[in-house]
Amino acid sequence: MIRRSPARYHSAYGRLADSLHKFDWLANLFLRLSIGFMFFSGAVGKLGDLGKFTAMFNGLGIPGAPVAAPAVAIIELVGGVALMLGLATRAMSLLLALDMVGALLTDIGPGLAEKYASVWSFLSNLFYSSEWLLAGMLLFLVCVGAGSASLDARIDRRLASSERATDSNSL
Repeated sequence: MIRRSPARYHSAYGRLADSLHKFDWLANLFLRLSIGFMFFSGAVGKLGDLGKFTAMFNGLGIPGAPVAAPAVAIIELVGGVALMLGLATRAMSLLLALDMVGALLTDIGPGLAEKYASVWSFLSNLFYSSEWLLAGMLLFLVCVGAGSASLDARIDRRLASSERATDSNSL
């Protein structure tokens, strides 16, 4: 029987992880484009039938529904575009994550609580909801930022370049 050392497996895993790290920008881009488009397309629908969206807010008992509903739709529209572009990604991701927390507290959570009496069933369905998963992915983007394939990264590179030029001129 041939025995392989754990160090050999660890070394192979390390090489694989290092190789995959080169493509982290692609995973980040895919995540931003997917989430951004979800919010953008949803907002277009909400703004297209704002009366229905406002009535839903009224039905949920959300105060100031005539102001809150269009504000949420606009935040989702602008936030979706910003995520797709990778512009102000951390701020927009935080804003959209808070939007999802609002949806969980006012709509999804109460609806699931009515439908599922046991804690296990409630949590199983809550954690499976798209709002919960979106909130988690958005919090991930708050932590890691837009990645290298973004306008945020391009702006950061330009600012760093102009700072270096300013520093070299002051010498």
